[in-house]
Amino acid sequence: MESPEIVLIFPNGGETIKVAHFPPHALLAVAAGLLDEYNVKLIDERIDQDARAKLKSYIKSKPICIALSLMTGQHITYALDTARFIRSLAGKDIPLVWGGVHATMLADQTLDNECVDIIVRGDGEVTFNNLVRALKNCEDLRKINGISFKDKDGNKIHNPDEKDFKLAEAKPVPWHLVDVEDYINDGSMFFGPGHKRMLDIGVTSKGCPHKCGFCYNLNFNKMYWRPMPSRKTFDFIKQCVDDFKLDAYMVHDDNYFVDQKRVGEIADWMIADNMDVKWTSTGITVFSYVRMQDDLKKKIVNSGCTSFRFGIESGNPRIIKLMDKPNTLEQVYEVNKDTKRLGINPVYSWMIGFPTETRDEIMDTCRLMVNLKKENKDAQFHGISVYTPYPGTPMYELAKQNGFVPPDKLEGWANIYWGSKSLEKSLAQVPRVFLDDVQDLSYLTSDWFKYTAPKWLKVGFWPVLAWLGFRWRHQMFSYSPEIKLYRKVRRRFLENAFVPELRAYRKLQQIIKSIKIALSVNMPKSVSTSPKK
Repeated sequence: MESPEIVLIFPNGGETIKVAHFPPHALLAVAAGLLDEYNVKLIDERIDQDARAKLKSYIKSKPICIALSLMTGQHITYALDTARFIRSLAGKDIPLVWGGVHATMLADQTLDNECVDIIVRGDGEVTFNNLVRALKNCEDLRKINGISFKDKDGNKIHNPDEKDFKLAEAKPVPWHLVDVEDYINDGSMFFGPGHKRMLDIGVTSKGCPHKCGFCYNLNFNKMYWRPMPSRKTFDFIKQCVDDFKLDAYMVHDDNYFVDQKRVGEIADWMIADNMDVKWTSTGITVFSYVRMQDDLKKKIVNSGCTSFRFGIESGNPRIIKLMDKPNTLEQVYEVNKDTKRLGINPVYSWMIGFPTETRDEIMDTCRLMVNLKKENKDAQFHGISVYTPYPGTPMYELAKQNGFVPPDKLEGWANIYWGSKSLEKSLAQVPRVFLDDVQDLSYLTSDWFKYTAPKWLKVGFWPVLAWLGFRWRHQMFSYSPEIKLYRKVRRRFLENAFVPELRAYRKLQQIIKSIKIALSVNMPKSVSTSPKK
């Protein structure tokens, strides 16, 4: 086996109950620009049971560098654990390069950690390629735009930003660096029964022109939306569908629907090609939907789109304005009725616990959720998230003014993520326990829970689940022993998530999958990594 010159690592995220993982898109995008010159290996620690053994063997070959992609939250704990493992075997002989939103937003603080040598800020497609070349040739790192690093004396250097990467220049996704079958999953929640081969295919655009207060986009992408050209996007989609025998796919864009002319062109090509596939996107704003002409909506539906994912967040006008969301409550109701008319399943996301938010304003959100479900039975919810202040977002300073104390070290950010119970401070004008009760009850009665919960749970505990549904519909949030029991069981499971028996179970799952692949049971016969003409 040829020795790897570059090793890319996507750390474990702490997930123990996971229906499906999305592919490590950012690392695949970075790798695409390296393969002509270097031998690259990619390790996804979320799914690879042999990750440490592989990493140990790769370290022996002394690669040019090892890079880790980092998100705020539990990723940090696992990324640092992996970095320390590398240090224990290689010392400081192999540079450790960190990338991702968190490292970009807090580059100076992240560099304080002894396991961080270099940070790639922002898009990595060009910057990382230039960095690898400089490391290989022992060139001056001060000449590489878009990086932060520590010099030999330990001084922190922050070079100027690199230009934003344009997806028109993107090379084909090197799917061969991963086992795509690990990321293909059941798409029945979004597309109905019978859709068993859904894949999150990655991004066809970057950024978003809006400035929602909780979102990283304003500082990371400077509100600059950059699309892949429409024909290239269609070719990319078709290749994924054909190569991996998909019956459904998801586009991982922040906002796929910014340029409606582009959306229409892609839909036209899909219809002309008679593509028998369902699809959805990770995000569309209410603002984008309401300005869409009816013929375009119908064209999108005819191309296979059956589900739109809307970030509604709040049902209170003041909080909507506080977030700087470009929509009104009236438009939300309009969307709910119109998607029902067109046979589109709207999937809504929600948040509570914003700085200064009152109990009555939180209840407005809960009531809106109940009302939308009454008006449109196909409307779907994933539960409510408690607002979490991420660095670099517009509302970050407001959060600090209302009691949020940012961690002073990289490790401290490991407990700050959507759904975390570790952030004990409530930034809203209600106790934290109230926020947690609303969040957990909304999750246990959500469409997502119904989709992910095992059948034995839904059958054996249906009276409890029915009671929880009644409590949710009538907004009964006080005194909740069922929620306390749920938390205790969940905590106990998480504490024992990596016991040998569970590892053995996961290993057995991998063996079964390998046997299925060997027998060619409903699996693609070939995987192409070059664009089709």
